[in-house]
Amino acid sequence: MLYIEKDETIQILISVLAMSLAMALVFARLDGMLAYPLEFLVFLPPLLITVGSGFILHEMAHKLVAMVYGAQARFRMWTQGIVFMLATSLFGFLFAAPGAVYIYAPRITTRQNGVISVAGPALNLFLAIFFVALEFIYPVRQYFSFLAPWNADFAGYGIAYGILHVWRFGAAMNLMLGLFNMIPAFPLDGSKIYGWNKFLWALFVLVLLAVGSFVISPGIVFGWGIMLLFFWVLSKFIFG
Repeated sequence: MLYIEKDETIQILISVLAMSLAMALVFARLDGMLAYPLEFLVFLPPLLITVGSGFILHEMAHKLVAMVYGAQARFRMWTQGIVFMLATSLFGFLFAAPGAVYIYAPRITTRQNGVISVAGPALNLFLAIFFVALEFIYPVRQYFSFLAPWNADFAGYGIAYGILHVWRFGAAMNLMLGLFNMIPAFPLDGSKIYGWNKFLWALFVLVLLAVGSFVISPGIVFGWGIMLLFFWVLSKFIFG
């Protein structure tokens, strides 16, 4: 049973709201928010539904599996991470670190740690597929004036010429979140999955890239392949 304390719930809500606000600032920019404040407010709910759910359900998947193994698990907000995330979003990029689930147990095996870790990216993959299905069944389009400068180059991410394709955007962002966490560098999930089962790590990355090439663009296979390789080498150099 997934048990969430009252204080933990408050920290989760703050983290999700902060992450959604930071993501909104990345796309709207500060001048867009100031020029179209009402549109900016309307822009937040789709991000809460797609990006916010991806983040928090990712963390809750870790928590649930850890509790199944008999460990104590609790989400903890990072105040400094939230401040840094909001600050970077003002410059057009996002370093999302609002908080994470901390696990407390006398002993967690490498396999258990790997299973706990893969639960988060697996949840993001599930959400990405779910949002793709919604895009086919009930597409939702919204126009935002401050998104007009984002041209067709970002159509795979659900944004083109001011139009937000909500479910496609949600699918793309969850794939990005899943891929980012699969980077085999400490302390990301990928380092623990790679340390437990290298074949499973590679297979899961290939699945994410395959879905990403369909949803976003085939070009992400090369881009993310280079990034994953770079961080793998960097992690080996730093941590051995």
